[in-house]
Amino acid sequence: MKLINKVVEDVDALTDLLSVVRIDLVTSFLQVVQPPGFWGDSSLPHLFLTFDDGPSPHTTPALLEILAETDTKATFFLIGKEAEKFPDLVKEIHQAGHAIGNHSHTHEYLPRLSSSEIEYQVVKANQVLGDIIGERVELFRPPFGMMDGRVASCLKKHNLSAVYWTSAPEDWAIPGAARVIRRVQWKLKRGGIIVLHEGKELAKQTLEAAKQIIYSCRHQHLELDKVELCLTSNRRRIMDS
Repeated sequence: MKLINKVVEDVDALTDLLSVVRIDLVTSFLQVVQPPGFWGDSSLPHLFLTFDDGPSPHTTPALLEILAETDTKATFFLIGKEAEKFPDLVKEIHQAGHAIGNHSHTHEYLPRLSSSEIEYQVVKANQVLGDIIGERVELFRPPFGMMDGRVASCLKKHNLSAVYWTSAPEDWAIPGAARVIRRVQWKLKRGGIIVLHEGKELAKQTLEAAKQIIYSCRHQHLELDKVELCLTSNRRRIMDS
């Protein structure tokens, strides 16, 4: 039985390593072919924990508790349609001092949409979020991480900054919290951007992973902060590119 368990552990570790390598290759390719945005900055003293696809009653309240207990600030990229369903959760995120970003209105693959549909996805979500929190949202993460020139033009028109990632542990495939944690731990570095996802099916995994990732950062003396604090020095370079 010990031998079988060891084999399973080795297979899982190899699978996780391949996941990290695959995402790194995809990320390197997209940094070349996609419109400019914030991919992290190794010169910064901190890194960034971000959550996509919320707000969700299955994850957001518990995440806010974890972040409050650990005195951690994070960035939530919210879907406009979900924000309309759960405006109180959006307010709680904002009142807790976390950054809020636009993740489109209905989470469509933007490059296959018409220019007018792209405009709707970006503007509608910003309107919804802005009306709820009482201030304009300035960050945008494209659904599925994909943008084209038309999306970039739309963001520039509405003074939004694209935010990408350095660590995407493929948590959407639900490999389990332990494996998500391991994949992220291999990529922990100053200036890095970690992406986790909210949602009912992902709830247990995301909550366990978020807590352990925060503890891992503390153990390595890595400070976590919200993305908007780092964009002051990067914003003009990003928007003018």
